[in-house]
Amino acid sequence: MYVYEILEATNGKLISGDKNTDIVSFSQDSRKVKAGGMYIPLKGERFDGHSFIDSAFENGAQAIITHQKVSYPDKIVIEVADTMQALKDMALYLRQHRNVLVVGITGSVGKTSTRDMVYSVVKQKYKTLKTDGNYNNEIGLPLTVLRYDDEEVMILEMGMNHLGEMSRLSKIALPDIAAITNVGTAHIGELGSRENILKAKLEITDGMKDGNCLIINQDNDMLQTVDIPRLNVVRVGKDKKSQILAKNIELNETSSSFTVEYNGKEELIHVPVQGEHNVSNALTAIAVGLELEIDIEDIKKGIQSFELTKNRMDILEKDHHVTVIDGTYNASVDSMKSSIDVLANYSRRKVAILADMLELGNYSEKLHREVGQYVVDKHIDVLICVGKEAYYMFDQAKKQLENVFYYENNQQLIHDLKDMICENDIVLLKGSHSMNLKEVVDVI
Repeated sequence: MYVYEILEATNGKLISGDKNTDIVSFSQDSRKVKAGGMYIPLKGERFDGHSFIDSAFENGAQAIITHQKVSYPDKIVIEVADTMQALKDMALYLRQHRNVLVVGITGSVGKTSTRDMVYSVVKQKYKTLKTDGNYNNEIGLPLTVLRYDDEEVMILEMGMNHLGEMSRLSKIALPDIAAITNVGTAHIGELGSRENILKAKLEITDGMKDGNCLIINQDNDMLQTVDIPRLNVVRVGKDKKSQILAKNIELNETSSSFTVEYNGKEELIHVPVQGEHNVSNALTAIAVGLELEIDIEDIKKGIQSFELTKNRMDILEKDHHVTVIDGTYNASVDSMKSSIDVLANYSRRKVAILADMLELGNYSEKLHREVGQYVVDKHIDVLICVGKEAYYMFDQAKKQLENVFYYENNQQLIHDLKDMICENDIVLLKGSHSMNLKEVVDVI
């Protein structure tokens, strides 16, 4: 992005430097700025990025935007009213002035795995950029757009915690295609109801043009109600009303397969990861691929070669033939249930170590009890609960399940762990990230 474009996008003032310089990388982290790149100092709750401008230049930056008066005569310095707004304005300008298609993906759970699967399909035909890590918010999404390097398609993961946030992201990303994986209970503590969560997710359409494609999971009770006449709504799922329909689903310990029916045709699809939720993800990837006119054989190849982002349901082989399903990155009711489904599909002794799900507000007891009952219904052999809120899982499950244990914290559990895990066990660990169940994974 040329400096003169940045000036136009941000209504900024060039204090020093050449307006014809091409800036090829952008960072809000002075430690990670690349040589020749631009440093974007943001003011946060604890730190003001302007304090690290010197460090950014020492690390190789050649340019900055700033809303403070600074002087670096030998560098490119652009003065703006607000650097956070300027970041968004630059991303929107780039989106509007480059020939690139955007696929936006959101949902209560499954955003990252769906994003990865869609990327694997789309890159079979197009030069493709995708969101890295969890760069899916009002800082991460613009920075992802600014990574653009002549790609033909961007796959953008889009997350939110509050009403209005997704709308702002959509008006930067301007999706040509959007997909909503599901509407569950993640962030229900902030949003207050699943109806509000649906409303917040549908804000992904605010930046879409009439006739653009919205892909929704027809198997989700909330998404079944969606009808937006101005958009091309494509429904995917096991439900008979789905235009892209999965049937004959076979779930194995390490993979799955199903027949997809679409446009009067049928194809056998192999998914290299386990779990019925990944069948839903594959349907979304198929829908995106067909919308982008990718040949079905390339779509199948993309799904077969897809790899999950690390820390999202990693399968780890430990000592004594113990297999660990590491789902410690984050947790909600829906992702808990999906993970328990995966565990239930194994024939060995099944152990679930489950910690608190956070940000559930007044719904916390009800939803933790729901997970405890789900463990019982899925015939898991051993349930170990960790954390204050997880007590409700324990209390619910102990009514019907014999091997149920409760610990207030990880350290208490770790003390007893060697007596609880047996040779050949399959062990699921799942909880909100701040519960730090990774400590228990490391001990196993």
